[in-house]
Amino acid sequence: MIIRKMLPLCAAAVISLPSIKLTEIPEKEVVHNIEVPPKMVFLGDSIAAGYGLEGYTSEDNYNCRSYSNILKEKYTEELKEECGHEMVNKAVSGATSQDLIDLLKSGKLDKDLKDCDAVVVSIGGNDLLGIMLGLLEKLGVSESGTFDSGGLNIFAAASAFLSMDGDVNAALDGFEENIKVISEELSKRTDGTVYIQTLYDPLEYFTNFSMVTDFSAEKIGRFNDIIRSNAADSYTVIDVASDFKGKAGKLTNISNFDIHPNQEGHDLIAEEVDSAFRATGFSYTTIEYGEKRLTNEGKKAVGGGIAGMGLLFVSGTWLLVRKKK
Repeated sequence: MIIRKMLPLCAAAVISLPSIKLTEIPEKEVVHNIEVPPKMVFLGDSIAAGYGLEGYTSEDNYNCRSYSNILKEKYTEELKEECGHEMVNKAVSGATSQDLIDLLKSGKLDKDLKDCDAVVVSIGGNDLLGIMLGLLEKLGVSESGTFDSGGLNIFAAASAFLSMDGDVNAALDGFEENIKVISEELSKRTDGTVYIQTLYDPLEYFTNFSMVTDFSAEKIGRFNDIIRSNAADSYTVIDVASDFKGKAGKLTNISNFDIHPNQEGHDLIAEEVDSAFRATGFSYTTIEYGEKRLTNEGKKAVGGGIAGMGLLFVSGTWLLVRKKK
């Protein structure tokens, strides 16, 4: 009777082994360091959108040789054997800093910003340059960059400057508040690195009109000081203004009364953004799998099974011995 009870118990211990998860394939996260972002987002105004370039339309930012598209092509090739690359350009021609705030708060950019690695912003030019171009018109400067100095009313010009000075200073005060809000709104929506571009001075081109170039240099200088002084740990400054200094006639379309960068200008901005990216550095993560192995439960189960087999063997031996007796 005793022998018959022991045999089923030992057999049950062995039979139950397959119901336990005996093996596993270990996995681990592996971080890969790279120089450029796997996903980048461009925001802001017509400079970032590529206004004026061949292939640009107000509905499509992706078919011109803007600096965003230059970098997209470059990084798609560079990262094709790594993690791949994605570029999103949501810049809007004519957008002011307030327009960008409204767009951010609308939530329409949240999905693109959530998983991006870098955000590049060009904003504020429309807060300022429209007012300043109005000054040229009041002075009678033509689209060819000439005006009739003999017909210039000095008192009217002085009055225009005084009026313009107040308007521009108010615009700069507003921009200083807005750049803080833009930075805050971006920090809520992305863990990616944020970059904000300084503004070049296209009006430096009018070298014959020192009253214009001095005024422009002062106001755009303050504009860029606002960007730099509010950066802190919130964003990285890409100093486009320094690259363009003294080269407005070469790098923009200002000779045609158009303040936007030409193709050579976009090529230069692309180089500056690329340098900023590589100075930062980025990474991506993959999951790697190891060789199949026993789980802790599996080790215990196998050990128990072996012990059970041993017990069964011993019991069987005892049975045989008992029978012999």
